[in-house]
Amino acid sequence: MKNRRIAVIDTKFPWMLSGFRYWENYYIQEECPDTVFIAIQPHTDPFPAKVYSFSEIEDVIIKYGITDLYCVFLNLVLSLLGKNELKTGAMVPGSNILWCIIDLINKYNLKLHTTLYPGGGLDPRTNKSFIERVGSECKTVFTNVDEVMNVLPQSIYIPGIINTEFYNLEEKSQVFPIHLIFCAVNAPRKGFSTLVNAFNQLNEDFHIHIVGNWESELNTIKNKNFTFYGVLNPLQLRQLYKKCHVFISCSTEDENAMDGFPTTAAAEAMSTGCLLVSTNVRNETRVFRDHFDYYRFEANNSDMLVSVLHKIKEEFPIVQQMGYRSANTIRSLVDARKNVGFKLNQMLKD
Repeated sequence: MKNRRIAVIDTKFPWMLSGFRYWENYYIQEECPDTVFIAIQPHTDPFPAKVYSFSEIEDVIIKYGITDLYCVFLNLVLSLLGKNELKTGAMVPGSNILWCIIDLINKYNLKLHTTLYPGGGLDPRTNKSFIERVGSECKTVFTNVDEVMNVLPQSIYIPGIINTEFYNLEEKSQVFPIHLIFCAVNAPRKGFSTLVNAFNQLNEDFHIHIVGNWESELNTIKNKNFTFYGVLNPLQLRQLYKKCHVFISCSTEDENAMDGFPTTAAAEAMSTGCLLVSTNVRNETRVFRDHFDYYRFEANNSDMLVSVLHKIKEEFPIVQQMGYRSANTIRSLVDARKNVGFKLNQMLKD
């Protein structure tokens, strides 16, 4: 780590609604205070370090003696490398050749590191040539998905990252109604229609809290036992998670992405003790077991979701112990401080 200095490049930052990226950078700054942060689109949320504009990147490299660069997501790393398009014309979704800095990387002999998590242009259908380009150009590649590990055997498995110190575990209420929460950005793969079709069949023993930009979809909800919040910041989300018993993830797959399992929002809710009910569309079995750590239902199957929720009702509040057990598991696996320390050691070791 001697004489090494890292710069983190992000797209929109500091932006608390970016989820794990915000908290990862927060702990990078804590663990490695001389880290420099650069944003393609600087934002205004609070952050404990100055964030430079991408337009200043060469001046920043020279001024601070940057030796290493780190970024998250396939579309950003391939944009920086200028390798986001194949000869066929296929491009990584969300990439931008205007972000290419390959000349600076070569000029200053910079080492590039990245994390390839679901989203950001990566899904099981991604052309493996794009992933191979990352492997050939980056010193370190972190991931938690098979589509990367199967192509890059040198990639380093690491689960997602959440701030478990912020989303702390607390005991839930043991009285009805059972509070459900659905938290996601509006996208076809989030399965909102499946959620609504199931919720419309539930009685007053359930109340659902809906978070995200779903205003245009609310007219499909016939059951009146719901509260809509729109987009919430992390402080507001934390209070809501603590109130809720069950987090529902209806994720499927669309043309843009296939969500990870669990999603960042689901992991944050689980960290507070929420029981997870999920499609687990990736069929991920490394950590969580169906009916032991969470309840799984088939994608687009609202009747199966209803059956799962009725089962939870029959076993409530005892079933909440599953949520507490899973909270302890996820808190040990995706702790931001611990995982950031591991990443820094891997990136900056000699």
